[in-house]
Order: sequence, then structure tokens, then C-alpha cells
Amino acid sequence: TYALTIDGLTRSPLELSLRELRSFPKTTLPAVLQCSGNGRAFFEPPVPGAKWRRGAVGQARWAGARLVDVLSRAGVDPSAKFLRLEGADRPANPSTPAFVRSIPIERALDPGTLLAYEMNDAPLPHLHGAPVRLVVPGWVGDDWVKWLRHLTLTTEEDPGFYMAKAYRLPDPPVAPGEAVKSSRPMTVMPVK
Repeated sequence: TYALTIDGLTRSPLELSLRELRSFPKTTLPAVLQCSGNGRAFFEPPVPGAKWRRGAVGQARWAGARLVDVLSRAGVDPSAKFLRLEGADRPANPSTPAFVRSIPIERALDPGTLLAYEMNDAPLPHLHGAPVRLVVPGWVGDDWVKWLRHLTLTTEEDPGFYMAKAYRLPDPPVAPGEAVKSSRPMTVMPVK
């Protein structure tokens, strides 16, 4: 019953089954996945979130369709600047925002970005995002959206909590414990 919807700024919106996604040329690559909170237990001042110490990192062989191939079939409008990523997971608490991320269109069209349905030469396990997760080599894990269901091409970065407030760093940096002025620009944290 799985379906991946691709819509927004496209010539031809798509809804792909897992079988249809598997019909695209398969790419396999090794990549390291690291939670952006790896080492969060050591942050001063403390920040909210799981108190990872060390170890929220692992490497696997990922396989699936290149995102660029799927987006090419949908036809990316030249005005698209971001790809909004939404998985099937929903927060347990209704007051918690849904986990929605965006990546710049340039990264979405990079041939190394995958819609992975295999991990280590086996079907992707549910715990790791089955049936399909995004794999963005070189970028932190919050951009590797699991249980991927919906991709939307947009002109703007998603305005939700996990883009506008969470996973952001002041630019330029501030000293530990120093308040960040609301007028100060913030940048997304991808490791490039």
C-alpha cells in the first residue's frame, strides 16, 4: 500500500508505489549517518533533546533510486528552490510539531542523494525508515527523513518548527550562554 507523492512545483506530479520506485536504476553507496545531536550531552549550555553522548553514528551500504531521477520524471520547475520532506511518523503528543524538513534543490538534485529501500544488501528495516528513507551523504541525520511519504517542490524553506527553530545555529556564532538576538540571522546546520 506504500505510495510516495511528489508534487508542488512540478510539470507532472507523481505518486509512486514501491514497485514503481524500484523500477528506477538502482544506486548503491556507502554513507555515514550521524544524528545531529551526537554529543548533545556535552553542550554548554545544555540544549533540549536526547542526551546523546558519543555513538549516534553508523555506516551502512544504502541502495535505492537516485532522487534526481525521480524528480526528473516529475519535471522540476525552475522556480523550485527547496524540497520539503515529510515522513509517515506522527508525534505521540498532539502539541509536538510534525517532523518536516526541507533541503535546498541543489542537494536534492545531487546524484548522491538517494531514496533508499535497502540497507546493507537487505530490505530497509522498519526501525531504519522502511519502506523508503532519504539518504543525504555528508549531511546530518535530521535531513535523512525516515518513512518518507511526501516530497513537495517549493520556492521557500518549510516554515515549520524543525526548520525555523530547531536544528539552527546563530550566524555569526555567539559565546556559550550568550543570548541570541532575534534579529540575528540563523542558518541551517547541514554538514557539507
